[in-house]
Amino acid sequence: MPRFLLISPSPPWDADFAGLIEADGTAVTRVPPTAIATVAAFAPPGVEVVLQDETLEPIDFDAAADFIGITANVSQLARAKWIAAGFRAKGRTVIVGGPHITLDPGAFEGLCDVAVTGEFEGVAEAFYTDMLNGALKPLYAGGRPDLTTSPIPAWDLYDNDRALIGIAQTSRGCPFECNFCDVIQYVGRAQRHKTNDQVIAEVQKLYDVGYNRIFLADDNFTVYRKRAASLLEALAAWNGRDGRGYVTFHTQVSIDIAADDRMLALCAEAGLTNLFIGVETVNEESLKESLKRQNVAVDMRARIANIVSHGLEPVAGLMVGFDADSRRIFEQQYDFAMQLPVGTFKVSSLSAPVGTPLYEDMLRAGRVVADEDRTQYQAGDQITNIHPAQMTREELYVGTRWLISRLYHPDGFWTRLQAMAARLAPSPLPARSHPHDPPGRARSKRLFMEMMGSMRRRDSGVARVLEQTADLMRARPDIRDTLADILHTWLLNFHGQIAKGGYHPAWAELDSPPFDDPAFADQQAPAPMPRPVRVDSIQPLRA
Repeated sequence: MPRFLLISPSPPWDADFAGLIEADGTAVTRVPPTAIATVAAFAPPGVEVVLQDETLEPIDFDAAADFIGITANVSQLARAKWIAAGFRAKGRTVIVGGPHITLDPGAFEGLCDVAVTGEFEGVAEAFYTDMLNGALKPLYAGGRPDLTTSPIPAWDLYDNDRALIGIAQTSRGCPFECNFCDVIQYVGRAQRHKTNDQVIAEVQKLYDVGYNRIFLADDNFTVYRKRAASLLEALAAWNGRDGRGYVTFHTQVSIDIAADDRMLALCAEAGLTNLFIGVETVNEESLKESLKRQNVAVDMRARIANIVSHGLEPVAGLMVGFDADSRRIFEQQYDFAMQLPVGTFKVSSLSAPVGTPLYEDMLRAGRVVADEDRTQYQAGDQITNIHPAQMTREELYVGTRWLISRLYHPDGFWTRLQAMAARLAPSPLPARSHPHDPPGRARSKRLFMEMMGSMRRRDSGVARVLEQTADLMRARPDIRDTLADILHTWLLNFHGQIAKGGYHPAWAELDSPPFDDPAFADQQAPAPMPRPVRVDSIQPLRA
């Protein structure tokens, strides 16, 4: 029986998805890798599949396996190439699939024996038949298949108590055309959906294996209102019903949902409480430049306030480094962000992933950096792969890191949390059922409490916020659970930024980025940290 080792490489630097690690080195990741679990679900009898998440365990190049499968998006590229080269050197048959090889097949030239481009559903049967017959082809082109053929991922093969949040993919594709987005280049702009029954079966499976937070992986969950409403009604009919405890769902939406009160009410009823929104920038010229038309001429403050008034928790993405951005953009973004009722921001430097219109534009203009890995690698470490128009790459890094530091500062978070609390409506879930609290969450709960205790001891600002939030929760028991979730999201992301070097405690106290101050000339990217970090490894931030 052939043994197929499926590997999800670790991004070399990504604070937004940093996990936790115990004192004995046992890691807990943020989100489990759905790609390898889906590929495994197609395996027929006669193929033994083993899943490996590199964020949990280091790669063993002597592992017993007949075939090595590696799936990688742009943030995993560097590790994927290293892993592929290591197994090729051992004489193993290496198979590479996923978004990056689809958009840039040449990236793995000489590093793999078999390339799987596009999505796996369309080629799964032929691929596994050829594997069993010992006749794998050099290329399988999967295209963009009907998602009703996609199975429930093989979560029974994954160590689920070592992930913080489960994941269920509900659709692929997004109709918008942001020029920096590689997702639409890979999965297309025509959104394809799983059926309601498929999604409910997937979330039930995640419930059964021990998750109480579930990310609905959808590039724009509510863009097709009729379909979204139908699925939300199905989720509301499942969540906290028939003796089940309730779970909370997370997903990605665009800001236009804020103008649809019915859709927001359906989100609350379904338990879809945490909404990531690509706000991007206060600079309208940058929105136009990047074709982010859905955000142009929008009163972002009023719309996000309306989302919060329905009991929902927005998490906002901000981006800096567009051609229309001067060095003042960082302070402008900070002032803008502090007016929004948002607890957690995810801040990034503009980069140009291979395969995007932005990459092609920058390549023609000679503005892609002359470094092979950096040319292809997205700016997870806040070092962009392009030359900005109105600042240097180093200035963009310093400004981005300053903005992260200012927005994650405990005092800034507390100001925004109070603004959220003033608008938050109570969740309907506690009146329906009890929270799902399975035994499989014990490890992640313990690690989170240890992380919170470590941050409290080492940072007086965090200690103060925890006390203030506890007082607020006692004063507002109707929104206690929502406040706790907002605090949880901020702490987990703040911990990731500290541990991965994104947060600079001295810069967090400055009113503007330290571009010209030699005392703050720390302009190098943080050292790569491919695994989660120990909860007790954070150094003191202030007295």
